[in-house]
Amino acid sequence: MNWPRRRAQRAGAEAPAPVVAGEARERARHTGDVLRQSRAARGISLADVEQDIRINRVYIEALENARFDLLPAPVYARGFMRSYARYLGLDPDEALRAVPHDLPRPAGLDPPLGLRRAAPASLPTLPALNPSMVIAIGVAVLLIVAALYLGPGLLGSTTDTAGTTGAGRAAPPAAGTAQVVTEAPNLVGVTREVATSTLERAGLTPLIFESLNSAAAGTVFRQSPGAGNPVRRGDVITLFVSQGAGGSPAPTATPVRTPTPTATPVR
Repeated sequence: MNWPRRRAQRAGAEAPAPVVAGEARERARHTGDVLRQSRAARGISLADVEQDIRINRVYIEALENARFDLLPAPVYARGFMRSYARYLGLDPDEALRAVPHDLPRPAGLDPPLGLRRAAPASLPTLPALNPSMVIAIGVAVLLIVAALYLGPGLLGSTTDTAGTTGAGRAAPPAAGTAQVVTEAPNLVGVTREVATSTLERAGLTPLIFESLNSAAAGTVFRQSPGAGNPVRRGDVITLFVSQGAGGSPAPTATPVRTPTPTATPVR
C-alpha cells in the first residue's frame, strides 16, 4: 500500500503539465482510498488516529473521502495530509500531490469590522508657541502640581473633622457604599449560559472570548481571575469558551455587561 519514493526521478524531471479538474478529482479519490486501505490493513481506527496525531476524526474522514472543502483552510489541508501520510508510513510528498492547489479560502477567516486596522489619521499641525503662551502653560503646570500636593492634606483635615462624632467615634459609612469582597466562582467546565447567569447573579460582569479548544463546544475551559481569587461587585470575569476542535481559528470577544447597582441612602 506504500507509494514508491520517486524524489530522485522528480528532481530531474521537467515541470508537469497542468492537471485538469477530472484528473485532480480522480487522483484525490485514489489517494483517499490508499489512506483508508493502509489504515485498515494496520488495524487502526479513526479514534486511534485522532488520539495519536491530534487531528479531529472529521478531518481524517475528509482526507479519506477527498472532501477537502470540509477542512478549515488550505494550509491545514496540506498539513493534515502530510501528518496522516507520515503516520501511516506513506510518502508525504506523494500524498500532497492529491491536494488541489486552488482550494477556496473558507468563509469566516476575515477579522470582524471592529477588529480591522484602520489607516492612521493625519495629526493636526500644532500652532507655534510664543513666549506669553509658554509662561501661561508654566503657571498652569505649577498650579496643578501645588493642588496635587496640598489638596489631599486640606481634604484630609476636613474629612477628619466632619467624620467624627461625640467622643471621637468615627461616623458609620452610608448604606450601600461599602464594596463587598467575595471570591470568584469556579466556572471551568460549565456551559457559557450557566457561567454568564452565575456571574450576573453575583453582580459580576462576564467578558466572553471564543476560540478553538479540545473541550466541548460552548463550555468554559479557562477563566480570569481564577476561582477563589478575591473580586468586588461589578468586576469583570473573563471567560474563555471553546468553539470545539473544528471551529474558526480566529478568536472573538463578546462582552456581556451587567448594569451597575445603585445605592439607596437610608434616611
